Amino acid sequence: MRTPALVLAFLLALPGCALLGKSDPLVPRYFAPDEGSAGAPATPRTELRLKLGRVVGWSHLRERMALRTATHEYVFREDRRWTERPEVYLRRALVRTLFEERGLVEVHSGRALTLEVELIAFEEVEKPHQARLVVRLALRDDRVCLLEETLTVLEPVAKSDPAGQAREVVEALTVALLSGVGQLADRVVAKLGELEPGRAPGGAPAADSR
Repeated sequence: MRTPALVLAFLLALPGCALLGKSDPLVPRYFAPDEGSAGAPATPRTELRLKLGRVVGWSHLRERMALRTATHEYVFREDRRWTERPEVYLRRALVRTLFEERGLVEVHSGRALTLEVELIAFEEVEKPHQARLVVRLALRDDRVCLLEETLTVLEPVAKSDPAGQAREVVEALTVALLSGVGQLADRVVAKLGELEPGRAPGGAPAADSR
């Protein structure tokens, strides 16, 4: 009757026993999208003034990269992380595109139309293998919303060996980010250009500055 106990004691005494073995510690890899750089500064378009308000991300979009494995299922990768939260990348891309590349005049105080952006998805999709960006924009003054839209960008992930797959995913997410910001900027610039000269946002006559 003592045999099982003696065998267990012997196994526990082995220096390399699997019962006491420890797996290698997980060391995460950190990534950042290639945000590029603006070309030559655009000529300021003084008639197009904009205040960039809140740029926020949904609560699940943090440093760990998100993988959508099914319609309602997410996996958060412990071994792949962003250097910053994704909405930080989004805000920087918006500033560069709107004010440097498109020449809008950035307003920090006083009355101006305000753009607010919500990052809903910035993720890898398992099947089909692609990167997915979803952003919601709202362009408003202090009374009404003049433009409200949700944009979705899908970018295929290039095939690669397992060792290079993370880089391919980041590259696809970079393309999706820059494409989405470009589309968003197009819509904002077009809406600002539609406003009648001499009229304040929301349709009220502009105050006489004399």
